Amino acid sequence: MATIAKLNVDDATGFASKDVADGFVQIARDLRPLLQREAPEGEKLRAPTPAVDKALKDNRLLQLLVPKRLGGVGLSTTDFCRVQMEIAKGDPAVSWVMQIINGTTWITSLAPDGVQDAVFADGPQPVCGAYNPPGKARKVDGGWIINGKWPYMSGSRQSTWAQQGVVLEDYDGPVVPGINMCYLPMDSMTIVDSWFVSGMQGTGSDTAVAENVFIPDSQMVLMNERAGQIDPTKRHFGAPSDLLPAVPVVRTTGIAQLIGAVEAMIEIIAAEAPKKPVLTTFITTRTNSGAYMRDLGEAAAMVNTAKLILFDLTAKLDRVAMGEEFTLEEKAMHRAAGAQMIELVHAASESAMFQAGSSAFALDKPINRYWRDVSMATRHIQNIPTIGYEIYGRNLTGADGISPPGAY
Repeated sequence: MATIAKLNVDDATGFASKDVADGFVQIARDLRPLLQREAPEGEKLRAPTPAVDKALKDNRLLQLLVPKRLGGVGLSTTDFCRVQMEIAKGDPAVSWVMQIINGTTWITSLAPDGVQDAVFADGPQPVCGAYNPPGKARKVDGGWIINGKWPYMSGSRQSTWAQQGVVLEDYDGPVVPGINMCYLPMDSMTIVDSWFVSGMQGTGSDTAVAENVFIPDSQMVLMNERAGQIDPTKRHFGAPSDLLPAVPVVRTTGIAQLIGAVEAMIEIIAAEAPKKPVLTTFITTRTNSGAYMRDLGEAAAMVNTAKLILFDLTAKLDRVAMGEEFTLEEKAMHRAAGAQMIELVHAASESAMFQAGSSAFALDKPINRYWRDVSMATRHIQNIPTIGYEIYGRNLTGADGISPPGAY
């Protein structure tokens, strides 16, 4: 197994080197047996098990997107997706937690200096978060009083900070439309068990509750501030990831893990094919069935096509991080390409379950867990294909938009 001691992150500029990235990919592969063993218990706990939690933290897998200037690994989006896919082959729920925390912690690295000073004072601390429904923030001398209940806090059990959406009450300052973000220590909130679902059960996506929590002004990001925008006037600035747009990065890296999960499903189908007969026929094994082999090949091809799209999109993001322009037209096309990947991944997962047969729906079968996790994750609001296609269609025709450009 590759070890972190051998994966020293190089200087504070640029993305992590190929050797560093390849090392983390190997770590992810090495962790697959552990993740597969722990996955059933993780579903019962509805969060990563202690053994998985330790593996994520010991191997720095919650710091992969954090820039090196803050003590993170600083992987490119392409290399992060490579790691994500391998983790998802072990347990998609763990990959989801890893992606959410990496993405939210990286977005925190785009925040104003005061936020970065607070959150990263002791190194690259893991950050989770939620913004809808928003909480409320009331202005007081020197800061804000925060109240709210935020469901769907994936990675809540692994994080030390939370990025929470809030609307303002009794505040007269300039605020542009949108959601303000406050940063709260996790230990200032209460976690309420609320995550009882059919897929992604092991993500710890419970509800965080804040009751009259005070935060200083430096931990509030109002929507009229340049949070998430390219701002070279900040002290904390200079990594390639400081130039990346938040939503395309989070959406694209989130789809990567679904590709890895379906790859694992296809591996299961392929391994069973030489052993299982085609019931109600004279065909002794599925490998002797032209229909089964055709369907397997089609499903694998769909996943391969999704990977080609994925790495084309991440290559663009990596070039943007080096200063290449990312036009509105390209962003709309990026959004539609994400929709195309989701349709391919979903179709391949459904085909895999037809091939696996009714026995695959037993809850103790690993393929069932992959399928449930993929089925739920493809329905995330950022993944709904029809929205992505409409955004692209409207852009092509010059019709009125349905979403602000920053949201796609």
